[in-house]
Amino acid sequence: MPTGEKAQVDEKEQVDGEDQAGGEDHADAPPATRIAAVVVPAWPLLAAREKLAREKVARAGSGAGAAAGAPAEEASAPVVVMDRHRVSHADAAALAVGVGIGMRRRAAQAACPEAVVVEADVEHESALFELVAAAVDTVAAGVDVLRPGVLLMSARGPARHRGGEDALAEAIVDAVAELTGWDAVVGIADGPFAALLAARSGRIVRPGRSRDYLGPHAISALRDAPVGPGWGHRDQPAADADRTRRVDLAEVIDLLERLGIRTLGDFADLPATSVAARFGPDVAQLHLLARGGEPTPPQAHHPTQPLEVARTLDPPLVRVDQAAFAARPMAEELHGMLVARGLICTRLRILALTASGEEMERTWRHDGALSPADVVDRIRWQCDGWITRARLRGEQTGQITRLALQPVQLLPAGEGAPALWGSAGEAAQRAGRAFARAQGLAGEEAVLVPVEVGGRLLAEQVALVPWRSERPTARPGPWPGSLPRPLPSVVLRTPPLVVLRDAEGAEVVVTARALLSAPPAVLEVPRAGSAGADGIEALVSHGVAAGRAHRVLAHGAPTVLDERWWRPDGRRAARLAVVIEPGRALVLLSREGAWTVEGIHD
Repeated sequence: MPTGEKAQVDEKEQVDGEDQAGGEDHADAPPATRIAAVVVPAWPLLAAREKLAREKVARAGSGAGAAAGAPAEEASAPVVVMDRHRVSHADAAALAVGVGIGMRRRAAQAACPEAVVVEADVEHESALFELVAAAVDTVAAGVDVLRPGVLLMSARGPARHRGGEDALAEAIVDAVAELTGWDAVVGIADGPFAALLAARSGRIVRPGRSRDYLGPHAISALRDAPVGPGWGHRDQPAADADRTRRVDLAEVIDLLERLGIRTLGDFADLPATSVAARFGPDVAQLHLLARGGEPTPPQAHHPTQPLEVARTLDPPLVRVDQAAFAARPMAEELHGMLVARGLICTRLRILALTASGEEMERTWRHDGALSPADVVDRIRWQCDGWITRARLRGEQTGQITRLALQPVQLLPAGEGAPALWGSAGEAAQRAGRAFARAQGLAGEEAVLVPVEVGGRLLAEQVALVPWRSERPTARPGPWPGSLPRPLPSVVLRTPPLVVLRDAEGAEVVVTARALLSAPPAVLEVPRAGSAGADGIEALVSHGVAAGRAHRVLAHGAPTVLDERWWRPDGRRAARLAVVIEPGRALVLLSREGAWTVEGIHD
């Protein structure tokens, strides 16, 4: 949004009559608060250009001959930012000549030889972004840094004070432009996700219309979802080598696209309970965001004595390396206080006092527990930002004499534990310790894990073995007659007997020529507890009623399985896929004229 221009009110998101996407899930979505997202577009590029300019001035001031005589066109050369050996950002000049996001360095330099290629510097981006946060602070307090380049803040109170949300957005844009010289865009909507997407075009989504606004967006917009470690700080390397991401957004988006889900509206229309059951809590949180809601944190705990870790710095802090030296013991002390109380911190306030008596503070939010390494990073970034701000303003009183850490939001340690789905690293270690504890209490067979071994029958393809025991040797096959993928989601270890009949009531069998004796019309499921009805309970638990006849809606061609036909003990069977009246797809197995249910497609 250009300076002084008011944010556009999104008038296209109104629908007449009842909400078409409503339904039970829409009604169940938790109410979202009004959130303002402040975004500085292409922030890594701006930070890289500022760093290049600072280095050029430093070289010129040092009197280095070649550096001092650097060509003037260097400042206007195209800039390409690399992150983990791939192009993460490129300016318009580089993109115009063929540089693409995701390119390797060699390909980018071949497409644009005159480009200045720099590595992403998270610490510099975070420190420099403090200038933007301080500018927004002059308009409204309570700013939370989401990641370098993006701020989140509650919009309701500041908008009421400023006379409306459009006036608030205009004031923020003007403040950032006047105090930093950079252009910012502001998006306001219900919930953080809708606000982030609205900030792309500087829109204000009307209250209650976030789901309608999100619906037409492509499913790839989930890349901007504020979830995971660091609230969407996903494209940055973890501070701790053992820490891993809770959920890989790229993999989730690819999976949803392969399932035919193209837009956020398609995703939001799925039943919330089904999404949580199939994909786990991380994707369920994405589903909540796509419905226009926001995650509701567990009930925060407020200790009787407020927690604070403070240090008086002598000599005063004037360099970033001093901040890193002071941050480690403060982070460990805070971590010890939290562990002793069984709590974790998800929002942390960092306070500083300068030699001139100026008090500064900034709040960082995090999805999950802030580890000591997380706290150290944020102290270092924040102090670097304050020091940089004082230096750019030419202030001589930027020396920090006191640092303090105050947990803003505390949760019970159990409620902040990451889910096992989609987790690795530290989460896998916690799961391993829990499994070992269960085996120690209840025996080795208490924890069984599936291992794919191969076979023609579904029950033979996967074996359950004790956790950390020797794995059985895999039998790669080939296995003629085995089911192609996707395999049934439910495999019955005790296949229940059923009867397949034709329209005349005669039993359907498979002939010697691998043909059905007649088209199947009815599948009879015996009552639970009757003779030969072992395994019926498992069938009933997956939506197939017992003690009744189910009409066969469709069926495939039988597949004959000849097992060890060259030996006297060889067996012959036939497999048939059917769809019965409740809409359930079953895999039947026929042996010696008797049909059993081998698996169920979900």
